[in-house]
Amino acid sequence: MANTVNSHISSFSEKKIMSSKDTIEIIFPNTKTRKAAKIFVDWIKKQDGIATKNAVSEFANSLNSGTNSQEFSYFKYSRRNFYMTILRKLIDMGFLQHNVPIWDSKLNKTIYVYKINIFDIPKKPPQIGFWKLSYYMCKIWNKLFF
Repeated sequence: MANTVNSHISSFSEKKIMSSKDTIEIIFPNTKTRKAAKIFVDWIKKQDGIATKNAVSEFANSLNSGTNSQEFSYFKYSRRNFYMTILRKLIDMGFLQHNVPIWDSKLNKTIYVYKINIFDIPKKPPQIGFWKLSYYMCKIWNKLFF
């Protein structure tokens, strides 16, 4: 357990973050989890950054059966791991919001959705430490959606 925690913490090094082109590779060090997270991010981008709980559930089912990926043929990822690892971590780190109320004009009611978080960051990064690393992670994340 300690090795897992230490290997995950080391993925947040300044060198790793500054050399990364993708926030997903920073957040998810495991190769299979990273692939599943990239598939999810690509999918939610196609949904304009918003997805209902039912749509995410259908996505998780298709990922579990291996029918959701064109880029990674025959790729399967468990529904449970998707919710417990990918979705939970993206929410906990603030990259994804959940239970965001939006008005659905077709249903004529408010629905609650998952929504990507685009960060409003300054043009100039902080000079040191956690804030500097967070700045670059958020900047790389924003680039995924623009």
